[in-house]
Amino acid sequence: MKQCLLCGQTIMAGQRTNPISDATGPHEAHWECLLRSALGGIGHLEDHQRWCQEVGDPDGGRSYRQSALEVAEWVRVHGHDPE
Repeated sequence: MKQCLLCGQTIMAGQRTNPISDATGPHEAHWECLLRSALGGIGHLEDHQRWCQEVGDPDGGRSYRQSALEVAEWVRVHGHDPE
């Protein structure tokens, strides 16, 4: 079974992924994990001052994968700039 390069969890059948490479070669990552890597964790989006500056946890106490899923939902609700 393949694992997401970013969160380390197993990529299950039917989950959307994208190719990603590192020094060890080609891999796959959940699309939500890639989105999280670009935008920052859910803690960063919800309260940057608290989670990033004070606590030092941009995922707001969640796992990387859970944070990624919440970031995807945040984008669905709040939208994004087209540029």
